[in-house]
Amino acid sequence: MADSSTGKLTAGWQQDPRLTRVPVVVCTVSGTYSGITYRLSDQRLLDALNEGFTSKALRMGKDFVPLTDVQAYFPTGTKVHLASRYASTYIRKANVFFVGEPGPRQGGPAAPGGKPRVRRARTKKTIAAEIHMPPYILKGQIYAEVWQELIQALDSGERFLPLTNVTLWPELADGESHFDFVAVNKDQVVYLGESLA
Repeated sequence: MADSSTGKLTAGWQQDPRLTRVPVVVCTVSGTYSGITYRLSDQRLLDALNEGFTSKALRMGKDFVPLTDVQAYFPTGTKVHLASRYASTYIRKANVFFVGEPGPRQGGPAAPGGKPRVRRARTKKTIAAEIHMPPYILKGQIYAEVWQELIQALDSGERFLPLTNVTLWPELADGESHFDFVAVNKDQVVYLGESLA
């Protein structure tokens, strides 16, 4: 009987089959955290960061970014060995500079049955931008509706701003300086410049 109750305790929200594991790098003022975060299988990472998600009938991820399999680094680049002791780590979104998704991104989220889910495509334009959030500078592309200028795209009600094809200065402690996708916390941005065409 003790074994079955222990099994129930260890099968937490991370085991929900509706969740997709997403490797990310979360950068904060106190350090950099590399690990796995979660989103619903029909949800983009950006949506999970802005809205949270539901697992096992519980709303989560609204104010904190959940991470597992964490490797942590101080701003100096020194590895934090204590972080690997935790089964899960939760980082307050208000303290996040940005969340980066390294490596090549796969196609759209999979629908039940293993077929890629096709999202309705809306025509958008890209705006080359440089974001300053000391000590980091991120250079990439912001997507906006075809009728929007940059200021209108920035004034959306969402906390995180999507940036693609990102180059980062200075590079992170693990040497990472390029991301396919980064979700930038607008509350941490000091200023943003639109590149000249």
